[in-house]
Amino acid sequence: MDRAAVEFLKAAARRPLGVATVFPTSRALAERMVEAAASSPTDGVVELGAGTGAITRHLVSGARGRVTALEIDPEMARFLGVRFPEVQVVCSGAEDLSKLVAPRSVGAVVASLPWTMLPLLTQERILAAVRTVLVPGGIFATYLCLNAYMHPKARTFGGRMRAHFTRVEEGPIEWRNLPPAVPWCAWTPRQP
Repeated sequence: MDRAAVEFLKAAARRPLGVATVFPTSRALAERMVEAAASSPTDGVVELGAGTGAITRHLVSGARGRVTALEIDPEMARFLGVRFPEVQVVCSGAEDLSKLVAPRSVGAVVASLPWTMLPLLTQERILAAVRTVLVPGGIFATYLCLNAYMHPKARTFGGRMRAHFTRVEEGPIEWRNLPPAVPWCAWTPRQP
């Protein structure tokens, strides 16, 4: 088992409700998230819940401009900073996004967060912060693992996404992820 997988499992053991799954994001799902981010109208990407860098690795090679990664777990943040020195790693929660990143300054935000485990108010605060930091026409890419997709909070999350963004698209299911996941992309209005 590689060091990233070991660090990810240790973080899951420390904070079982703080990770969406005990498996790192697959290459296939990471590439879909990066593809969405790369189609943003401007440079700069923020990753929320970066973990040990399963998506970060692809963002570094596929996204335009600077990459900023937020990770709430201090051990994973340290590991991420060593693994990706070219990335600005911030040990902080996703709720702090708008305190750390200037309004309308990034083209894309990519998130690997346990949405259905988060309180509804926390979901709301994170989505509001994401919308605040994105440029007009900016892209927000995230996913829900299929095992959580039918949870009532997943439906609520979808409604909150639609309240914050002009356009929201789901799927198709990424079966090559463990567990399979439903990617979501959302766009801010082109005009502020």
